[in-house]
Amino acid sequence: MSTASEPESPENRARARTPHRAWSARRGPAAVLALLGSAACGMLLYDQVAMGYGHPAAPWRTHTKDWLADTPGTSGWVIGAAAILAVLGVYLMVIALTPGGRRRLPMAPPAPSVRAVLDRASAAALLREAALRTPGVTAARVRVRGRRRARVRATVAYGDVTAVRAALHEELLAATDRLGLAHPPRVRLRLTAAPTPALALHGNEPDAPGAPTQPETR
Repeated sequence: MSTASEPESPENRARARTPHRAWSARRGPAAVLALLGSAACGMLLYDQVAMGYGHPAAPWRTHTKDWLADTPGTSGWVIGAAAILAVLGVYLMVIALTPGGRRRLPMAPPAPSVRAVLDRASAAALLREAALRTPGVTAARVRVRGRRRARVRATVAYGDVTAVRAALHEELLAATDRLGLAHPPRVRLRLTAAPTPALALHGNEPDAPGAPTQPETR
């Protein structure tokens, strides 16, 4: 007996396709690098044009040339500046070759031409609301770490801790499914019991020692 396979719909293909993390625009590093490069090129161009019209070289250019001529290559200043420039170059290469946007979690696309993301703070807030809906949980703290982990710390005020843990785990699993993420995070749950307030009985009961006595009326 053979069964015919169901034709693959565009919606199923969109869900099967694994979305990639959206690339960050890198506006900050790009703007800083562009401003520094423009300022350096503008200063050099202005000084070169001025020298072409018979003006002497700028003092900063003369001092820089003399300092480079008199400073040996083994000097600490040269090695330190080279190390800083090397680290800066590696940093620029890393941010150019990596997508960035680590605080944005890719969501499962509802259509092939749609791309959606959810930031970590919103995902943590939704998981916290789900945790607070669980009976027995009075406080919760949620932190989404990376794209694959979510740490939940909840305070149980009443009820059986084992039953509350099971109910809270089911509620969080359902909440992670409702987030619609391409890679739902694994929830790490930690419960703490709320401190029970001590009842001060002395002075509240009429028969307690030291309790204030009511004056007798005749």
